[in-house]
Amino acid sequence: MATAAANTPVVLTAGAQGDQKTDQAGRRPSGDDPGQNERADQPSPEDQPAPEKKKKRPILLFLVGGVILLIILFFGYGYWQHASTHEDTDDAYIAGNTHQISPRVAGTVQQVLVDDNWHVNAGQPLVKLDRRDFEVALVKNRAQLKQADAQVSQAEAAAEQADAELLQRQAEVTQAAAQVIQSQANFDIAKINFDRSQGLFQKGAVSKEEVDTTRATFDAGRGALNGAKATDEANRAQVAAAKAAVDSAKAQIENSVANVSVSEATVRDSELQLSYCTVIAPVSGRIAQRSVESGNRLTVGQALMAVVEDDVWILANFKETQLERMQIGQPVDITIDALPHHKFSGRVDSLQPGTGSNFALLPPDNATGNFIKIVQRVPVKILFDPNSIADVREKIVPGLSTEPSIAITVRPTQLPYVTSADAKATPPGHQPITHGEGQPSAGAVQ
Repeated sequence: MATAAANTPVVLTAGAQGDQKTDQAGRRPSGDDPGQNERADQPSPEDQPAPEKKKKRPILLFLVGGVILLIILFFGYGYWQHASTHEDTDDAYIAGNTHQISPRVAGTVQQVLVDDNWHVNAGQPLVKLDRRDFEVALVKNRAQLKQADAQVSQAEAAAEQADAELLQRQAEVTQAAAQVIQSQANFDIAKINFDRSQGLFQKGAVSKEEVDTTRATFDAGRGALNGAKATDEANRAQVAAAKAAVDSAKAQIENSVANVSVSEATVRDSELQLSYCTVIAPVSGRIAQRSVESGNRLTVGQALMAVVEDDVWILANFKETQLERMQIGQPVDITIDALPHHKFSGRVDSLQPGTGSNFALLPPDNATGNFIKIVQRVPVKILFDPNSIADVREKIVPGLSTEPSIAITVRPTQLPYVTSADAKATPPGHQPITHGEGQPSAGAVQ
């Protein structure tokens, strides 16, 4: 049977023939044992799939390498495109105005009307102090104001009396002057009569008795004239005194009016002090760091709480090498570390007029010692688009880290957003941040 089997022709496929040749080439000499030769002709199951693996492995590696290369090219091109059209930084944070609330008068807290994280509006009462001491002071100062008003009325009455007395003295002076004139006339007539009678007496035309009579009339006229002159001088002195009294009365009026002004200012100050017993919010915002409780005794300037203003913005510290094509009004894509699944938008508002180190407590002095050049950073103010933060506005608070990306190749199409705090302020100049040789940089607003 063995001989018959050996003489029977066997038909093998091309794959089987290749496998058989491979097996025969790797088979050791087996001698003349027919059974051994028959077992050697059968391929082992371990050696048969080896050629298929060798053929599939290069194809798989080529496919994997091609996919990896495509991925690298795809993301690399995206990164290159983004890096060439945007300026990014992770040195940025949200900023906002924080207003420290403190009392303007010392007093005892009667009521605290707000709590931490509450939202308040501008002018809303926050804390109430005990008003009784200030109400008493206000009543006292108002009484002093009424007293000052009464003093003004009294001074005006005194001035009117002084004016009337002055008029009376002036009339007496006029009367005394007329009396002097009359006495002077009588004296002149008496002197003429005396001189005539004395001449006639020397001629014997009149008697000694008539001469004596004219002499007596002359002496009486002289005395009357002197008396009239004295009265006139006295009246004139009284007029001067009356004028001084009038001036004094006017000065008293001015003093009383000044006292009234002082009293009115005191009353106004008391009213203000009373109004300060109600501590109000200076701006709209949210309460933070409340440390006041009812019954606390407060001093002027003591910190009670803080109001964080509603308006927030981003301060991004860009390197000086990133500012060449940066312009006011360019759009900004913003991500916030606290809200990684939200995308926000905004616009460049302004550029700080100096690097951060220039405003440091100890600014650098490069003129002394060894110099090491360090890339400086310039704070850039970025405003949020109000619509993009409307849904999560309460979560966007000062201090959060952000990563803004400014599209430096986009031409600014509109002015930066105007916040409520900047509504009354002068907007920044909408000119390109950097210029080159007198010409605006590419995409600058003309």
